[in-house]
Amino acid sequence: MRILVLALLVLAGCNSRPASIPMIDGMVDNFEDGNRYSELSFEWQSISGGGETNASIFIEPGGVGSSIYQLTVGGMRPFGSSGDQVSGARIALGNTGDSGSKTATDVTAYTGLSIAMSGTPGTYIIQMGTASITDHDYYNSYVEVTEQWNVFKIPFDRFLQEGFGSKRDWTGEDVTHIAIYSNILGPYQLYVDDVAFYSE
Repeated sequence: MRILVLALLVLAGCNSRPASIPMIDGMVDNFEDGNRYSELSFEWQSISGGGETNASIFIEPGGVGSSIYQLTVGGMRPFGSSGDQVSGARIALGNTGDSGSKTATDVTAYTGLSIAMSGTPGTYIIQMGTASITDHDYYNSYVEVTEQWNVFKIPFDRFLQEGFGSKRDWTGEDVTHIAIYSNILGPYQLYVDDVAFYSE
């Protein structure tokens, strides 16, 4: 009996699948509280990596429609930057670090992601990461941003892996983050509002 209990404990410890937390109302962040914390209490982070790439984020007055606040992302991807030289912002949807229990968000009740954006015209990448992907080949969708506010409603089937890693089927059960990256070279400024999952 003691051996059976020990075996069960070892197997439980080997299960790296995070606990899945259902997304209740779909809202990730509308920034109306004026701070950098999402509805799930995770903090927006600026992301940059490689060479002279940089990024900064701010919560400031503005936004789509009658919004009071928006997320502003400013940064630079130097000319000649490669795909791994990213600049943008990211919000966690789970705790996947080495310390504490691992969690991810279940978005199976929804059909896509809605996000309002305006800013430096060009192509931007909307990324969703999942716990099942361990080689960084996350699901990306590309949108064309203009100086006018646009609400992009992106169905999950338009988020695709780039193909440099192992293929993983989308389930929506273990989403770990949403990221927004510039796909243009040079300086940019991007305004983001009303990030939410939607169902139709």
